[in-house]
Amino acid sequence: MAYEGSRRGRRGTFSVEAAIILIAFVVIASALAFAVMNMGYYAAQKTKETMEKGVQEVSSALELDGSITAYVNNTDGEPRVQYLIIPVKTCVARSPVDLSSDSFIVTVTLSELTLPNIYNGTKNEANGETIAKLDNQTLAEVFSDQSNSTALAFILTGDGDDVLELNEKAFILIRLAESDSNNKLEIIGPASYETVKIELRSGEGATLSLSRQIPPGLPDQGFVDLG
Repeated sequence: MAYEGSRRGRRGTFSVEAAIILIAFVVIASALAFAVMNMGYYAAQKTKETMEKGVQEVSSALELDGSITAYVNNTDGEPRVQYLIIPVKTCVARSPVDLSSDSFIVTVTLSELTLPNIYNGTKNEANGETIAKLDNQTLAEVFSDQSNSTALAFILTGDGDDVLELNEKAFILIRLAESDSNNKLEIIGPASYETVKIELRSGEGATLSLSRQIPPGLPDQGFVDLG
């Protein structure tokens, strides 16, 4: 009988030890499950951020806001594009675009020439005045202090800074002409049937690439809608 009592006591001890071990396993499993779930949430959040960043990088922060207009001039017997006027705005749900000369790049590619970076910043002091009426005289005044091919930006309805924000519109003005030491103007812009490619690169997002073929029958002096 004493043997049976001792045996029953050991059975109770084994049951308590088994319960403690089981509880320890449950606690450890719960901690591991929490860690796994936390890592899963973290990975999902990082994946979402990476996808959003990828979408922003493959889409341009700028979009065309109207038609590209060209001004044609004739200085060497053949009408050529001297000025390009490109209206742009920020894309929907995108952050403002910095148009300062340190953060924005304008590249123009012609049939026999590439101008890798001709952007020279904004001209906020003339907002709403200079581009209220664009003609040959106004365009010449805008680029009066430039001797080589240059691009400038004018921001409409802005607050005086170099940042293009929501509900603001900007005009990128490009001059495709160069002056020599005798101030003789040489137009290097495209003629009829030639193609001009413009790339607008901001600090964020993909490059906005615009390509236009110059139509035939260009006037000696005047504006042409390139679409």
